[in-house]
Amino acid sequence: MKTLIKAEFKRNYKSLILWTAIIAGLAGLMLFLFPAFENSFEDMEEFIDIYPPEFLEAFGMGEGGLDMTEIYGWFGIEGYLFVTLIGGSYAAILGGSILSKEEDDKTVEFLLSKPISRTKVLFGKVIVVGINLFILNLVVSIVLLIAFSIFAKLNVAVWLLYSFAPLILQAIFASLSLLVSIFVTKSRKVLSIALGLVIGLYVVDLISKLTEEAEFLKYITPYEYVNAPTIVNDHMIKPLYLLLSVLIIGIAIVFTWRLYLKKDIKT
Repeated sequence: MKTLIKAEFKRNYKSLILWTAIIAGLAGLMLFLFPAFENSFEDMEEFIDIYPPEFLEAFGMGEGGLDMTEIYGWFGIEGYLFVTLIGGSYAAILGGSILSKEEDDKTVEFLLSKPISRTKVLFGKVIVVGINLFILNLVVSIVLLIAFSIFAKLNVAVWLLYSFAPLILQAIFASLSLLVSIFVTKSRKVLSIALGLVIGLYVVDLISKLTEEAEFLKYITPYEYVNAPTIVNDHMIKPLYLLLSVLIIGIAIVFTWRLYLKKDIKT
């Protein structure tokens, strides 16, 4: 199993470097742009006030939302979306392709001919996904630490949540995409579905904030589970959302495992 993990990590490390550079780079860019906008905040607030409360709520700027005049609020509005949306896309692509590419590339027969069970194959790949996502968020956390330390007094709780709360979101998308890949073996189709899931649930998150009638939708979109206003204002992730996250990830992986054991794999 160690050999499988090492081989799979080597197979994916280039994409890890690329996606990490993009996400950490965009997060760092938005943070280091903060001083350039400090003198414009009053004008920006006047401009923002013309928008309806529902629109501001959707982007974390409504009543009880984020304050753009301080670095943590600025990042929550201007930079955190890149970390969650692009990071979620990477997680979905990684989770969706790590199994399906074996069948798509016709390497699954060679893999399963080795003295290793399907259970070890699956969980070895799950471990690689976990390692990659942890490394991604670790690098982002270093970028955030540097920027927050430069522009403000470091709030350790908010920094840690901004750094690793997206890992929960990414794990959800990775596990759901992994489950999808059991049914759809063509990598392109899996990736299309995975990215559709990431973008679709973001749209659901926006809709849930626009009207009270749609507020119930927030429970089915993981973007709500790790939203910036709760991180900055409450210094926490709500226990209910943590529970829902664990359930979604756990159920998706268990179903994937059970189905993968029974699956008639085409070679």
